Amino acid sequence: MSRPTTKQPIPWKFMLPLVLSAMMNPLNSTMLATALVTLCNSFKITIGDGAILIASLYVTATVAQPFMGRLADIYSPKKINAIGTYLVLLASAVGIAAPNLGWLIVSRVILGIGTSAAYPSAIALINRKYANEQQAVPGNVLAIVAISSQVSMILGPSLGGVLAQVFGWRGIFFINIPWVIIILMLSRGIQNFPGAKTEGNKKFTTQMDIVGVLLFGSFLLTSLFALTEHDYLLVAGIAGCLLMVALLIWEWHHQSPFIDIRLLVRKPQLALVYVRTLATNYILYLLLNAVPQWIQVVKQIAPAHTGLIMLPMTLMAISVGLLISRINRPVLQNVLGVAVMLVACLCILSFNAAMPVLVIIAFLVIIGAADGINMIANQSLLNQEAPPDQKGVSFGLYRTAGYIGAIISGSQLKVVFHHGVTDAAFHRVDYFALISAVILLLLLIPLFVVKKMPRAEIL
Repeated sequence: MSRPTTKQPIPWKFMLPLVLSAMMNPLNSTMLATALVTLCNSFKITIGDGAILIASLYVTATVAQPFMGRLADIYSPKKINAIGTYLVLLASAVGIAAPNLGWLIVSRVILGIGTSAAYPSAIALINRKYANEQQAVPGNVLAIVAISSQVSMILGPSLGGVLAQVFGWRGIFFINIPWVIIILMLSRGIQNFPGAKTEGNKKFTTQMDIVGVLLFGSFLLTSLFALTEHDYLLVAGIAGCLLMVALLIWEWHHQSPFIDIRLLVRKPQLALVYVRTLATNYILYLLLNAVPQWIQVVKQIAPAHTGLIMLPMTLMAISVGLLISRINRPVLQNVLGVAVMLVACLCILSFNAAMPVLVIIAFLVIIGAADGINMIANQSLLNQEAPPDQKGVSFGLYRTAGYIGAIISGSQLKVVFHHGVTDAAFHRVDYFALISAVILLLLLIPLFVVKKMPRAEIL
């Protein structure tokens, strides 16, 4: 049993390669945003056709995150992390040499799989390191992983723009090569880390629930199709429901399931972490995508100046994230996160065309605080609730839940802003965010109630 940790220095030699590898997924997800126009002009295709390059990585990562996490649990998180890194190298080479859009899509799919290995395997390795030392994982260690991902997501568009300007669109693929080389060099120090391998006597093929993976992937892809292609909502919705039922039945009866349904029933706190993560990301991405559009269209502020207006929000998210990680009390972190989220949503309701920019920045700082608290709170609670031998798949599912929340928000913005960005449409977006924040508030209740309830053993 792990003993509580006292304040201790961060093991940077161990952490740095894991942090750098975990940064690759959000970085590659967002770098393309500012390089897409250059790429499309080079291949003489429309922005609409080029957008499939963005979607291909998101969709691949949504399915691949828990899959690679499960591999890390049953095989070796160190080796899965390394395999993912080599896949990024392969994807970058394919992307640089790509003669057409088809090969670029192949590159982005491989990139989605490779970068998806990093985060869940990193969390699994971190937990095994501290378990080997009979200590709980310090909150600031998990915070570094979360905040580094946040920083790379924000850095992506700026870095992508610079690379596209200096090296052309191939620069966003080339940058991964020195990044990977640095990771591989730094990783040599943790190759022989005790506990890095899973001690199991079963064969890989018997441990990996291939049918469960296929059902889960099909369910996610069908659901994402329903969210993005509204003309086929009914058909895709019915297919998604059937696949979900099939997945639940299969996983319930499987001895070594990909998604442990029985565990989620026994530990509703764990299941609710994913629901809260989805809802939190839905709200944050709804606001983070709607606010810049409102500033540019309604306030008529240039994109470059809009980026500067958003910068204090980003700095606040990072600062608050580092600060809140020191509390190391997941329930309190979640309560604070939801409270600040509610305040942020209420502030957004007051936005109007006549509002001074300084007031807008002040309210955006509150959104940044909500972002910083919640990205630490959900991750901390998940690490507390997830079983030690399922850290990889648990954190992979955590990322998947976040992606789904982001995709839902994007789909909703497409509908609400269909006739243009106005004060009324912007407020309608915030009403959805506010309702979701109230739901998040209600989802806090089980954190206090479930521990008092007798635990029924589910067979």
